[in-house]
Amino acid sequence: MKPSGWWLVSLYVTCFHPSLILAIKRIIVNYSNQNLSSVPPGLKPSTEDLDLSLNRIKTLSAKDFLTTPELHFLNLSWNILEKIDRDTFNSTPALEILDLSHNRLQNLSDQPYLLKTGRLQFLDLSSNLFSVMALGREFSTLKCLQWLGLSAKSISNQDFSYIANLTLKTLFINAHGLQTYEDSSLTGVHAEKAIIALSKSDLDIPIAVDVFAAFKEVEFTMVDSGMKVIQQMRRRGIVRTVSLEISKVETTWHVLTSCVNTILQSSIQQLSFSDLTMTEMKDGMPLFTSRMLDSFSTTRASVTEFIFNQTELYGFFINMPARNVSFTQTPIIFMTCPWTVSKIEVLDLSDCALTENIFSVDPETECNTLTNLVKLVLRGNNLKHLGPLTSRIHLMDSLQYVDLSQNTLSYSEEQGKCVWPPKVVQLDLSSNGFDQSVFKCLPDSVQILNLRNNRMTTVPEDVRALDDLSVLDLTDNRLLDLPTCQAFPNLQKLSVRSNSLHSPLPRALETCPHLKDLDLSRNPFICTCALRKFASLIKDKATRPKGETPGLTLGHWPAGYRCSYPESWSNTLLEDFYLPEVSCNPLILAITILIPTITLVVTISLICHRLDVPWYVKMMWKWTRAKHHAITSQRKSEDLEGLRFHAFVSYSQNNTDWVKSQFLPKLEGDYCLRVCHHERDFIPGKTIVQNILRCIEQSRRCVFVLSSHFVQSEWCHYELYFANHQRVTRGMDSIILILLEPLPLYLIPSKYYQLKSMMSRRTYLEWPPEGAKQKLFWANLRAALQADLPIRSEREE
Repeated sequence: MKPSGWWLVSLYVTCFHPSLILAIKRIIVNYSNQNLSSVPPGLKPSTEDLDLSLNRIKTLSAKDFLTTPELHFLNLSWNILEKIDRDTFNSTPALEILDLSHNRLQNLSDQPYLLKTGRLQFLDLSSNLFSVMALGREFSTLKCLQWLGLSAKSISNQDFSYIANLTLKTLFINAHGLQTYEDSSLTGVHAEKAIIALSKSDLDIPIAVDVFAAFKEVEFTMVDSGMKVIQQMRRRGIVRTVSLEISKVETTWHVLTSCVNTILQSSIQQLSFSDLTMTEMKDGMPLFTSRMLDSFSTTRASVTEFIFNQTELYGFFINMPARNVSFTQTPIIFMTCPWTVSKIEVLDLSDCALTENIFSVDPETECNTLTNLVKLVLRGNNLKHLGPLTSRIHLMDSLQYVDLSQNTLSYSEEQGKCVWPPKVVQLDLSSNGFDQSVFKCLPDSVQILNLRNNRMTTVPEDVRALDDLSVLDLTDNRLLDLPTCQAFPNLQKLSVRSNSLHSPLPRALETCPHLKDLDLSRNPFICTCALRKFASLIKDKATRPKGETPGLTLGHWPAGYRCSYPESWSNTLLEDFYLPEVSCNPLILAITILIPTITLVVTISLICHRLDVPWYVKMMWKWTRAKHHAITSQRKSEDLEGLRFHAFVSYSQNNTDWVKSQFLPKLEGDYCLRVCHHERDFIPGKTIVQNILRCIEQSRRCVFVLSSHFVQSEWCHYELYFANHQRVTRGMDSIILILLEPLPLYLIPSKYYQLKSMMSRRTYLEWPPEGAKQKLFWANLRAALQADLPIRSEREE
């Protein structure tokens, strides 16, 4: 068998005195309602809280809890327990809460297992099958016991003798099923509070007599409709009770008002009703106002009739002679103004259905009889407009604390000017629908302002200054930036938790000289350069060493401050976020980048100049262009018919040595290209012009070796002219220029206009004097001349 679930709960034992409430925030091992007939075996030694309620367990043996030495809480209610072994709790020395109610145990004087529960604080044995209330000797050993629940068929004087030496905080007696009760039986019990579930029989009156005489705090539940236990109060003797709570009662309006008047004439100082149902709303008794209560409260009241005098109902409660009046969790839509000046100092009307017409006398008159009211709570109602609401309360001159939270309040200037009482110091407007306009409707005297869970996106800087404001809570809004303190010069505590702050500006904190506590946790911080200064500022203030001038106290630091963006910083604690100055300062970043870049460029330029890299690049480009041109302009084999030479070379006689020593050996010897050379290939007997034309026509390319001598030669001019004409005729680019030496354009005669044009718009090869560069020169030239020419026949030779 496995537990049905693990619950993280807070256990609040009902009917506890507030000081006895045992709040356990631990994991409860839940075996409730599992149809178990025995305690499941194999419970873990770490088990602290165990729920075995609503099962069919009949007996407890000495072995059931051997494995749970840390057990603090055990719930065995609503089983069929008949027998518990005396050694059952030998192995549970830490047990503090034990619920054995609603079982079948039969003898209260024989519960020996309690001898092993010395640390027990809560014990509920009510709703078993006990015939008499006689407690056994083992109860006297429960020195830590604070809450005890009992029930039996008979209660007599000596039944509680063994706990006479104990002082309980709460005694619970379930009188349902009680058959006999001996007078004064409960007077020997020492407890601060008695909770009595009445039997609705005649035995209730003697029980009530003893309870009123013995206990300061009394709670009656399951009261009969006639409320006889209250009606007979004026006939009783000593009343020690100062606090009376009546719950789960259905009665008439006449009976209720009569009983309240009876209580008002007693020594009771605190009166409260809960789960009150009122019927027959007529014949109410006038309120007795000669004595003041400390407090009067009504919770979860209802009326069964639809038509009745509501003014009488509201008037009865609002005119109650009590300093603290509470009327909560009741669906009333209106509350009247007291008839005369009221002594009420605290008025709680929370969780009703009130509107902003509350306390209104008529359209022209506001309520002026609550002048002693110090605290007003209207939380959880149907309030919608703040402006008119301030008019309802502005005559409450003593009002200091106002709670208007958990409504649907909003404010706009169309609602009119807000008029607050002059002494309001604490104002709770949380969980409403306010935007930033609410800052135009705040009391000048406010010191503590709660605006959490609203719809504000900003805090205006041009609002009226609130010089006394020291605490401002803006948690769970939609703020995009940290508010400044220009309108709150004395602000000491500020909470902007769970908003939409991305990159708050440090200047906001600089405007808050008195700020001591700041909570910016759970905001989606964007950890970029914009946040850098702010992050450094709050880290400095949060980590200031002790002994120095106190800095800011940051709420939930550091765990509540994390980066949400970018991904590289996502979920990183803000205290670990760091960006160097160079990453965020544009000037430093520019200098850091430009100086190395400029240095690198200059260095590369010097190296390139030293190694003549530009020339190599230019020549490589020419070689690439030549290869590309050779591929793209490659002609079909039939187009090459009639071509005998790869190139016809034209040069000045002054450059003959270079042509014969460099040009021809390289092309013809190393590259096996055919070059038409006039000294060798001109045919004797023909004119020079005929030979020039024949060589140009039979050569795929014409290579012109340019120099200052070339432009002075007439025959070179003719050859260039004929080659250019042939280029146009063939429709292909067949001219290659070689610059043997520098040849500025201004040195070229005007008749060489074609040469000037070609040199200005065409690339040409430059002859390099350095031997290392000449290999690239020949490679470019070869790439431009290479072609598969037809093989020459002997006849052609």
